[in-house]
Amino acid sequence: MLIRFATCGLIGLVLCSCRGTHDRRVDVDSSDSVTGAGLQSQDIKTMVNTMSAKLKADGILAQGKEGERVSFFITELRNDSSEPIDKQLILRELRTELFNSFGRQIRILDRSPEANDIVDAERRMKERKEVSGTNAKLVAGSDYVLKGVIASRDRQAGKLRSSYFNVTFELTDLVTSELVWTGDYSMKTESTKSVINR
Repeated sequence: MLIRFATCGLIGLVLCSCRGTHDRRVDVDSSDSVTGAGLQSQDIKTMVNTMSAKLKADGILAQGKEGERVSFFITELRNDSSEPIDKQLILRELRTELFNSFGRQIRILDRSPEANDIVDAERRMKERKEVSGTNAKLVAGSDYVLKGVIASRDRQAGKLRSSYFNVTFELTDLVTSELVWTGDYSMKTESTKSVINR
């Protein structure tokens, strides 16, 4: 009899815990239901779309002399904010949005350490005739570099936390060091929730 009661109690506990499970797919463009202070997923989407549109409208990346394509690469997004943020997620989404927006009108170079290592290894194998092909073309040089900074200002009063975020991107001429374009995205939140942003 005691075993039957214990078994029924255990089954009831399992059923109650299963009833509380919340799993569902959501639209990537929808607002986060898990909010809190910090950049939300829709902020990242809006930010990359806005920066890409502003860069295209500015015309700085239009074709150069004699129809030559302008080249640039995206480098560091420094996080000076109070939140842990996946910077590479933002940079990859921005690079994809720029690629989709400009197409083959510009050259986006991959200057990541991983890409540099792969290019160097491939060129060495071609020099040693270990693989087909030649190194007749030079590694592409860049006209500009796009970099950015994430900054925040946080205030706390009791359980209420206010956070202001600003993400600034800058395009620099790699010959003259002139800052030829800059754009930023700002957002502000107030929350009593403790949410971990990754």
